[in-house]
Amino acid sequence: MKKLVLIFAAVLLTAISSNLFAQNTGETPTPGSTWAYSVTDNSNTYTWSVTKGDLSTDAGADAVLSGTTGAAITITWASSVAVGDWYYVHVIENDGSCTNHKVLPVQITESQFYLSIASNQTTTACYDNDVVVTLNGNTPKYNHGTATVSYVVTPTGLGTATGYTFDIADVFTPTAGLSSVPTVTSGNGSVTAGTVTVNDANAVTLQFVITNATLYDNSTDPNGTAADFNQAVTHSNGITSHGVTDNGSGTAADDTDVARPHTTTIGTN
Repeated sequence: MKKLVLIFAAVLLTAISSNLFAQNTGETPTPGSTWAYSVTDNSNTYTWSVTKGDLSTDAGADAVLSGTTGAAITITWASSVAVGDWYYVHVIENDGSCTNHKVLPVQITESQFYLSIASNQTTTACYDNDVVVTLNGNTPKYNHGTATVSYVVTPTGLGTATGYTFDIADVFTPTAGLSSVPTVTSGNGSVTAGTVTVNDANAVTLQFVITNATLYDNSTDPNGTAADFNQAVTHSNGITSHGVTDNGSGTAADDTDVARPHTTTIGTN
């Protein structure tokens, strides 16, 4: 009997878990997401409404409808709705003589969407070109120029979403003299003011062209290590085209080291 109780409890927990953690859809939306709802258009009139918890309590601001008429609408579920709560989407069809009434049960679920980032560089990267040496008076100056590195950002749990966006930022160690310009080099996307927009459900490759604007000399770089740096790239604020937000379970950051051989100042005897 005890074993039967344990089995029943396990099955119940599994059922609850699959319900709360199901793929996000219009039937299992996340807080803040927007989904389309429709019925076959029979050229009749349609009236839409949403109730909460039962069939008669109006959902109010929890569900914002794009309209209450027509065969198709969208509903934006408020960011304040609670995971696990039940709502009911109603549509009443009227052909001028008779009416019909359909109801779709909807349960708010946790986000299953997340993004992960990974550097394409498995070893220390070098600069793009050789050092450019110039003279300032009689003092040699070393210009290391640019380094190009890339990262792949991969989405998981997009469901029926047709794309996603996220913010990207990088931090350099050391911080002085380094700047970068990111672009999308693989995948259907673009970068504008630090926000990456992807127009399909695939991963994207982000390329960063990093400029080292500091000119070194034999005094500021006697050990040949001053041009070395680390770039750490972080993504944030991921969201799908349905408004499902990143749940944070993916890899949020990765980094790349860039360096040259540590050639010291030339010595004499």
